[in-house]
Amino acid sequence: MRDLDRYDRELLHWLQRDALRTADDLARDVALSPSAITRRVRRMREDGTIVADVSIVSDRVGPFLSALVDIQLDRHALPHIEALLRRLDAVPEVQAILEVTGTFDLTLMVVVADMADYNRFADAMLAGDPVVRRYETRFVKKRRKWSAARPLD
Repeated sequence: MRDLDRYDRELLHWLQRDALRTADDLARDVALSPSAITRRVRRMREDGTIVADVSIVSDRVGPFLSALVDIQLDRHALPHIEALLRRLDAVPEVQAILEVTGTFDLTLMVVVADMADYNRFADAMLAGDPVVRRYETRFVKKRRKWSAARPLD
């Protein structure tokens, strides 16, 4: 892992908000030439500092229901947990899998079309799995902020 300098951090700051910005455009906010910006961004993609450029879609693609699902595990044997994690990772409804502290062991961010889809997901992925002791679901009423951007010094 290489250290990021001030310019790398500035570039990451702006690219996390809009990865489609051109080097010429970024040069207005980062005190580097467009060619230096291009080299730095290419290097950060090659060394794994930048792992993906994604598009975040709006509600215009259709309605959806978001849920935070807290899961308490029954068995803490690693092979059983890994099998559950692989199954959860493989389904598109699961946007995030977080290992957490406290009463629950995992928190999922799940996105589905509606309540019927959520019930199908929960029945198939959680209710019948012997490693899941219990789960609780909180549904998102309104997204006030949504970002995958990390704060950088």
